[in-house]
Amino acid sequence: MSSKDLRAAAAIVGFGDYHCTADEKKSPLHVASLAVSAALKDAGLEKDDIDGVLTGREPSGDQRPQWQNILSAYLKITPTYSSQITIHAAGMNSMLKHAAMAVTAGVAKYVLCVGADSIAYLNPRVHVAGIDTDPEFEQPYEPIIPAIYAQIACRLMHEQGLTEKHLAGVAVQCQDWGIHHPFASKASKGPLTIEQVLSSRMIAAPLRLWMCATWGPPGTGGAVIVTTAENARRISRNPIYILGSGECVTHDYLSDRMGLRRSRLALGNLPSITATGCRIAAANAYEMAGIGPDDVDVVQTPSNFAHSELLSLNELGFASSTAEAGELVLSGETGPGGRLPTNTNGGWLSFGQCGPACVMDSVMETVRQLRQETRGKRVERPEIGLVHALGGMQACHSVTILSTST
Repeated sequence: MSSKDLRAAAAIVGFGDYHCTADEKKSPLHVASLAVSAALKDAGLEKDDIDGVLTGREPSGDQRPQWQNILSAYLKITPTYSSQITIHAAGMNSMLKHAAMAVTAGVAKYVLCVGADSIAYLNPRVHVAGIDTDPEFEQPYEPIIPAIYAQIACRLMHEQGLTEKHLAGVAVQCQDWGIHHPFASKASKGPLTIEQVLSSRMIAAPLRLWMCATWGPPGTGGAVIVTTAENARRISRNPIYILGSGECVTHDYLSDRMGLRRSRLALGNLPSITATGCRIAAANAYEMAGIGPDDVDVVQTPSNFAHSELLSLNELGFASSTAEAGELVLSGETGPGGRLPTNTNGGWLSFGQCGPACVMDSVMETVRQLRQETRGKRVERPEIGLVHALGGMQACHSVTILSTST
């Protein structure tokens, strides 16, 4: 059996999400339960129909391991197939592939995939720096995450001609989408200009305030229910098919990546911090789906920093370099009305990044766009959506391709 045998063999038959408002203080479990209830209602199923449960990495707001067990117990679900998919936060995207494998193999009929988080109960700045820096070689210097990512941005400027204006363009594009979404953290800031971005305060050169993801909303959660395509066509009027999926892990900490001197994968001239596993994950997803970049109608990328979106657009095949991706963004093609709508809820820059649940937010936005049930600005009748998820310091990558048809 090859990955191509999984193409459109499984589908999403129910989805639900929940976004906390500014004055809400809900735990990750509470947020997750609300998303699950919505997904079950959407699918027309009961809790007892669920025999598989998958979650991503444990939430930042609830650090108990084996979180899929914690969630199942909280929901009073007793699955016979269950796991926590942890390739950093990107595992929340890869859950869909694992669910597809489970239902097509017959080990489960309905697999519930859940991702949620709430930052109401932690100091995220301290927490994230602690888990994303090497305890021996990085933590003693007390770096902040923007400073680590800024190293990648600086190198892209040196190698590929990326400019600050390109970075500013990403912030403007994300805000152009975010102002239309009722839960986007920066929606109230209104439209943005290149000049405003370039005049915002420096965080870690070349990254300015508007080029860095904001924390929020205070809590988000998403849930999807996956079953076989055959069953999906029986019970759902609008199934979303899982066309392709790919993943690639190259390191964890950034200093690890500099220690990678050779690989069986096409990761460029090593050592390097500007070629990532996204290209590998995307190639595998495209091959499984039997499509290419030109077939994609809507894209969600992990825009934790402005250059991350440009690096994704490059390695997903929409541009030949990050500088070319920057010109694509500046042309308006990735914004509302453009030919490649990107980060249509505002992305992590404008919608916000609520712990690892930000990956599930991107999945939810893609499903909403494909089903034309958006809360923000709608893309005109998309058929194929691509979600790229990132975990760690450009370390863990997952690409999933979803479609309204087979």
